[in-house]
Amino acid sequence: MLPLLQLLWTVAAAVVLLHCAPVPPWKLGTGQVQLYLVRERWHTGIVLPRSLAERCIPEAASLPPAPWVDIGWGEADFYQTPGFDLRLAAKAILWRNESVVRLAAVPPELHRFYGAESWLLPLCLDSAQFERLCHFLWRSLRRDSLGNALLSSLQASGWVRFYRAHGTYWGLQTCNTWVAQALSAAGLPLVWHGIVLAEQLFARVSRFRCPHTR
Repeated sequence: MLPLLQLLWTVAAAVVLLHCAPVPPWKLGTGQVQLYLVRERWHTGIVLPRSLAERCIPEAASLPPAPWVDIGWGEADFYQTPGFDLRLAAKAILWRNESVVRLAAVPPELHRFYGAESWLLPLCLDSAQFERLCHFLWRSLRRDSLGNALLSSLQASGWVRFYRAHGTYWGLQTCNTWVAQALSAAGLPLVWHGIVLAEQLFARVSRFRCPHTR
């Protein structure tokens, strides 16, 4: 009986490790945090100052030196394929697919980097809201029992890193849905259900824009 109990205890301990991997400290102070939502055609992402991105997702420290980090979520095959692949785009929309989180190092001049055809929306969160956002972002990445994120691929000489992610991507669960869920998890009064398109997301989130920012 004793060996059986020891086996059960070992299995239970392994399960606890898998589901309770250590979460990094990201608590800030009492001040506000400014971040950006970026919209590039149909895609949206969350842009954080480098130091704050590393608090939420320590793997961001592996990116080359840059003051900003663009964090996005998308369908694993389409998102990691440069250019536009119509077959992969159809697959991403019509089937339920694996997902990845993308971390991209971004230079100082955000508006110049993203260009005139993109939109940047500044948002301000208090420290409690940002802590909840960090929790959502950290939990979005698939991790091993030690809390290490599972790298999927490197691109642009390491300036872009993809990690295996939680969540199923398909036509009604897109990157825009994921960003809306992140903001809702942070505590913003945002109904994320039904948000699929970038236009829908920005229309609902624009009321949270930081005052006196560009």
